[in-house]
Amino acid sequence: MKSSQRFRQFAIFCGDILILYFSLFLTFLVRRGAVPAWSEWMVHVTYFSFVYLLWLFVFYVAGLYSLDLDFQGLAFGGRLLISMTVSVLLGALYFYLNLNAPIGPKTFLAIDAILAWLLIWLWRYSFARFTRRYVPAQMIAFVGFSPVVLELVRELRARPQHGYRVAAILDEESSEAELDGVEIFTDRESFVWNAVAQSVRIVVIANEYVLSEETRSALLGLMSLRTRFMRLPEFYELFFRRIPLGTINDFWFLENIDLQSKRSYEVLKRGIDIFLSLVGLTIGAPFCLLAAIAVGITSRGPIFFSQTRLGRSGAPFKIYKFRTMRTDRNDFAPTGTNDPRITAVGRFLRSSRLDELPQMLNILKGEMSFVGPRPERPELAAELEKEIPYYRQRLLVAPGVTGWDQVSGEYHSPSMADTYKKLQYDLFYVKNLSLMLDLSIFAKTILTVLLRKGR
Repeated sequence: MKSSQRFRQFAIFCGDILILYFSLFLTFLVRRGAVPAWSEWMVHVTYFSFVYLLWLFVFYVAGLYSLDLDFQGLAFGGRLLISMTVSVLLGALYFYLNLNAPIGPKTFLAIDAILAWLLIWLWRYSFARFTRRYVPAQMIAFVGFSPVVLELVRELRARPQHGYRVAAILDEESSEAELDGVEIFTDRESFVWNAVAQSVRIVVIANEYVLSEETRSALLGLMSLRTRFMRLPEFYELFFRRIPLGTINDFWFLENIDLQSKRSYEVLKRGIDIFLSLVGLTIGAPFCLLAAIAVGITSRGPIFFSQTRLGRSGAPFKIYKFRTMRTDRNDFAPTGTNDPRITAVGRFLRSSRLDELPQMLNILKGEMSFVGPRPERPELAAELEKEIPYYRQRLLVAPGVTGWDQVSGEYHSPSMADTYKKLQYDLFYVKNLSLMLDLSIFAKTILTVLLRKGR
């Protein structure tokens, strides 16, 4: 499954590269009315290649290579337009700072960006239509049924761009003949026959511990088809990029979480945290002064807000932020959508993330990291541990200013249901710790700040 998704994303990426250089060639025709001379073409290719690397990075950070996007919708065109606008600004900055460049293509850059935007949108639209019509979907079957299986069946149907289709479900205790148009089999032999007939390539097993010997033997018959067998948590993680809490147990953590093997990563990450926090405190000092003045003159109360939070392994520490809420009639309950306690200045500080500049001190002291699960209040964490299984396991790593949950593209309220989902994202991060994942989260956070998507 993962290799199939990666292949599609790689094909899209390669198409984008070809289009960027094709748009450069078309720009010559539009701007000059003639095919460029070889020497002039190579000069532009040399300098625009670096610009295009910046553009592709912006596309990645903006999530334009996610298969969850509907390339045929207007929403994709809008996101691409925003990404291209940021890309043009970066390109213009590059040529402005590169004083030795023999070209200063202001109009040229603008025309190139417009052509690239139109051509990439057309390319993605054509790719989506072609793959849906002519590329056969990989067939998936489920063995066993649960609410998580139901969620997957519905999401797989809602996201055909991933290239998967559910062929059948084996549920020997079911009284239903189908689920959302998918046939349910109660007889294992009929299920296997159907899987062979539909060339099922992936079989997802909901709970291998409850399979009978007869069912296991029947499933062995699918191995000759090169069928891949996956556990439900593994498939769910690959598809949603989060961990399904309802399908894991203690052994899952023993099997999947190996912090000892991440020791070198943690040392390197700590060094990066120290360096970036020192740089951040130095560069951010003027902004801190302005923020402090703005908070002080617009509402009564202290400049800074501090509160006890839980760090790694549950160690308590004091977190520091600029105050963004009114102090009168404030019960310090978790922040909600359009919370009336937030001041006008506080709303700006939150959306720009400037309220979190004092947390550089927490990072420098080692109480936090730039990337990790959000730190929680001890009393709230104690309540959540009673309601949500494995909530405390998010404390296996240091909390962060930003994290995988914050860049997931979903808004999560303080409700129990959303907290449950936030933990799924946090556990995905704990399981997949890496500098590449941290870099991805950090880059996506920068884009979120630039687009002013508030909390």
